[in-house]
Amino acid sequence: MAKDRGYDVISLNEIIRQVTAWIIDAVLVVVLAFCLTYLLGGRVRMDGNSMTPTLQNADRLLLNRTKGTLKEFERYDIVVYYLADPDSVYLKRILGLPGETVQIIDGLVYINGEKLPESPKLSAYISSGIAADPVTLLEGEYFVIGENTDASLDSRFNDVGNIRAEHMLGTVWFRYAPFKHFGFVS
Repeated sequence: MAKDRGYDVISLNEIIRQVTAWIIDAVLVVVLAFCLTYLLGGRVRMDGNSMTPTLQNADRLLLNRTKGTLKEFERYDIVVYYLADPDSVYLKRILGLPGETVQIIDGLVYINGEKLPESPKLSAYISSGIAADPVTLLEGEYFVIGENTDASLDSRFNDVGNIRAEHMLGTVWFRYAPFKHFGFVS
C-alpha cells in the first residue's frame, strides 16, 4: 500500500483480492451450514395441536438426525417419526423406552409399575387407550404421546401403537418460526 498525503492508497488489485477472499469465505460458510443442516439435521413443520403447549400449529422446527444414530433417544425427547409413509411425519414426546412396560391408570402414566412424575408438559388427565393394560416395549420400540392428549393420535391407539426406532427421523431441538417463539425447544 502506498501512502499519499497521510492516507493509505489501496490498489485495485488489493481490493479485488480482499473482496474475492470475503466472497469465498461467505460461500464456504453457506455450504457448510447447508451440509450440516441436511446431513446431520433437517427441517420439519408442526401440523396440528397435539403438542400444545410446547409446540404450536405451523411452528417451523429444526431436526437433530444424530439422535438415534450417534446417541440414544431419551425419555421426554420430542421425536419426529413416520408410520407408513416417510413423507407424512408426526411429532410426539417419548415416554416409554425399549424394554419397559407402560400402563396408564386413572390418567397417570406408570413405567414398570412406578408412577412417572407428573409433567407440566402433559395434560392433567390422560385417557388410557390400549395402555389401560400393560404395554411391553420390545427392543427398538418406544411409547410416544402428544402433550395435548385430547387432540393426539399416539401410541395409546391401535392405529399408531409402539414406534420403531427405524421409523424415527430424529429429535426436535430448535424453533426458527414464528420469530416470536424463536429458540431452543425443551
